[in-house]
Amino acid sequence: MSNPHRPRRQQQRAIDTRQRILDTAGALFVRDGYEGTSVGDLIAAARTSKGAFYRHFPGGKIEVATAIMQHTLTMDGLREQRFMLQEAVDIGMILAYRISHENALQAALKLSFHSNAPETYGTPWPDWIDFNAGQLAEARRRGELKPFVDVEQQAHQIAGNWAGVVLVSNTVDRHMGNVEARISRMYRNLVTAIAVPDLLPELDLSVDRGRHLYTAFLEGGPADREEPAEPAESTASADAADAAEDGGPE
Repeated sequence: MSNPHRPRRQQQRAIDTRQRILDTAGALFVRDGYEGTSVGDLIAAARTSKGAFYRHFPGGKIEVATAIMQHTLTMDGLREQRFMLQEAVDIGMILAYRISHENALQAALKLSFHSNAPETYGTPWPDWIDFNAGQLAEARRRGELKPFVDVEQQAHQIAGNWAGVVLVSNTVDRHMGNVEARISRMYRNLVTAIAVPDLLPELDLSVDRGRHLYTAFLEGGPADREEPAEPAESTASADAADAAEDGGPE
């Protein structure tokens, strides 16, 4: 008699293996760089097998990098706010908190500046610039911005300033511990320059803003998530193959 729980366990094993490879890749890309990390390095550090690795990532290292770019830099934790400028600040503060704690996000930032990123594994900057532009355009419609603000140019500047502050902070400090405070100051300077004066006291620019929002998102459970879950494995036989290739029970 077959065990009805076995396919589910095998499916979870496959999901866990894939995520372990991504987490490992994030740490190695941060430490050794994309070029300095081989597929063999990923397989060994992730404690998996060559067969399991290529079943999850047939395209090899480039496909791993693509998955990191697509599934790490997300809008998770962002909530609708009374002011559009608050939402523009919030996503930057959430990412500042996350990049202080997540190797995969640090790797995604590093990968995004690779010279051929747009042609290989993609880059998030156009999407973030478009998001900023949309938030700023709505903020202007609601009367939150000073008249001189150029929405498109400001959208580029926000993304560039955020990345620059994070990269310089990490380079100077050799750690990410000061990133949230520096990004908070960046946004304080930004909104002081572009927001109408009456709005400034209404905005939350606190250093721990990102932590509070992202923690609340995580505690909300899957029902509150906007990003789709990882696709389930298609067949039990595929899951069993992954388990076998991965060396059996862990």
